[in-house]
Amino acid sequence: MQKLQKHRLILLLGVLVALIFFYLGVNTWMETQERRTAPPPVVRTKPPVQIKPEAKQVKPQTPKPPQAQKTPPRKPEKKVVQKRQPQKPARTAEAKKPQPQKQVPVKKAPPQKKQPQPQKKPAPAPMKEFVAQIGAFKLKSNAEKSLALAKKKGFTAFIVEENGLYKVRVRFKAKNLRSALRTVRRDFSGAFIVR
Repeated sequence: MQKLQKHRLILLLGVLVALIFFYLGVNTWMETQERRTAPPPVVRTKPPVQIKPEAKQVKPQTPKPPQAQKTPPRKPEKKVVQKRQPQKPARTAEAKKPQPQKQVPVKKAPPQKKQPQPQKKPAPAPMKEFVAQIGAFKLKSNAEKSLALAKKKGFTAFIVEENGLYKVRVRFKAKNLRSALRTVRRDFSGAFIVR
């Protein structure tokens, strides 16, 4: 029993040491990768200090005797300084307006009355005829009650007998299927279009 515990302890210590070495190895590898991919550091050097040369001492020139000079001395040229002219202020809107001239009466032709052009109205969409079923009843008396209600609402209604049922249908006109359904379902919520 004690040998088994010693073996386990040695095994755990070995795994722990291996993990530590693995961690250290990965860490050093990551650092070398960062060094390889990182750009080289920029080293800034101070610019050299420029020493200004000392002003040379100008020796006063002694005039040469007039006999030695072959050409007469030149007169120093005067520099022409141009005076800056003051800028003119920007013209305002009043300055831009031309001065009124004498108005000469001009005979104007009588204005012609423009005749309004008739606006073209879009042609109304043709109305289509639809048939919708508003109910189906086993008893003819119930179908007749529904028929009377549809006629009271303003529909052209009729009864069709199919498959042992009395079906109440209405006929009406609408622009399209969507408006037809809206029209019928306003009064009969369970209605559907037959054709």
